[in-house]
Amino acid sequence: MFGAYFIFGVSGFGSSIIAVPLLVQLYPLKTVVPIMVIIDICASLYMGKKFSADANFKELKWLFPFSLVGMVLGVTLLVQAPSNPLLVILGCFAALNGARVLWQRNIKPKDPINKWWAAPFGFFGGIFTALFATGGPIYASYLDLRINDPRVLRATMTFAILALTFLRLCLMLVIGLILSWPVLGLAICLMPATFVGILVGTHVHAKLSNAAMRMAYGSILLFSGTMLLVRQFS
Repeated sequence: MFGAYFIFGVSGFGSSIIAVPLLVQLYPLKTVVPIMVIIDICASLYMGKKFSADANFKELKWLFPFSLVGMVLGVTLLVQAPSNPLLVILGCFAALNGARVLWQRNIKPKDPINKWWAAPFGFFGGIFTALFATGGPIYASYLDLRINDPRVLRATMTFAILALTFLRLCLMLVIGLILSWPVLGLAICLMPATFVGILVGTHVHAKLSNAAMRMAYGSILLFSGTMLLVRQFS
């Protein structure tokens, strides 16, 4: 959890896609996902309070309607569907986009992609956010193609995670996945490691250049996607 939220402090995303594949080795997916909802809300509130001035809220207004539709479908699949095929898809997506960001890390930013790309990115991000708490790489891939400033990118990602986690919280309260002592107790036990990781990651982020930030984003995506695929195929 320290490592996962160190990454979150550096980049504004990436905590769940690192933590979930490891936590599901110890606990059921239907326990891990609600735990990450609770912790992500606390972490995002802390980060959002510190960096709200840098966030680009106009980008989020385009993502959220499509994300909500995807999240309703994702919660349904969480209860009913096998997880392995979708985790393989997410792993491939994250790894390929990480390789793209690393390949282009020193290339001058191009014009942003069309805002209507928010529809597929938001929809599939919503599905994976609700299913596995791991939609961050999808949103990061979209916002990276729309926002060139690393500070704005991190702040916008933080608010995206906060808002989408709140929606997940509401959906999981409705279906009863969060209100259990094992979920709440384990979330509380993991909080200290979470906030120490955020503090250290935030300190490191302040020293990163634009190229270094893109390298960090690409490395996170490539590593998390590869680890997800390794876990699934092993």
